[in-house]
Amino acid sequence: MGAALAFFLGNPLFNPATIVLIGFILGWQFAVLRVVAGILTVFGVASLVDRFMPEDHPQDFTAPLEAQSAEEGSLWIRWLRTLWSITINVVPAFVLSVFVLGAVRGWLFPAISPEWGNHVLLMLGLAVVGALFIIPSFAEVPIIKTMMSFGLGVGPAAALLITLPAISLSSLIMVRKEFPTKVLWLVMGLVVLIGILTGATAMILAA
Repeated sequence: MGAALAFFLGNPLFNPATIVLIGFILGWQFAVLRVVAGILTVFGVASLVDRFMPEDHPQDFTAPLEAQSAEEGSLWIRWLRTLWSITINVVPAFVLSVFVLGAVRGWLFPAISPEWGNHVLLMLGLAVVGALFIIPSFAEVPIIKTMMSFGLGVGPAAALLITLPAISLSSLIMVRKEFPTKVLWLVMGLVVLIGILTGATAMILAA
């Protein structure tokens, strides 16, 4: 379970093209923060899940692959069955979560003004919002850049730099059948916590 979560979180956080973009657009200090906090997120979450939430029913991989294939049918039949299962489980959850988050985005991302700056409450709120909101790859960079141009401080910006790409409500819904609910809650809580710590670190370094 820990290895699967490491893969799940590491893909968006360690995208090398995004990290380079962060360096050029937001500054290389942000790029370094992304890498360091990404390592802490991926390996910290994976280790804690493996340590405190062991799998109740670990899978048995000792059965011969030939026997499994014979029981389940041909390659194409198994592929189509898997594709159909993924489609009916993932697409409705994705559409619903995107619709809901899109409808309330005005409240999730309030208008930023210079008065907000590095307000701690703003950093806490944006860390949670970033963990819920769904974005395409790279999108956290222009979002953060635009918000900083309106006065967002480095602390809340750094928090978003981690929580926006790492997870979203949609991604957690999509994998809800693969991981226990308590694991997904733990993942969300840890991602938000690391986002807040990243923001606090950025504020200290910028002081």
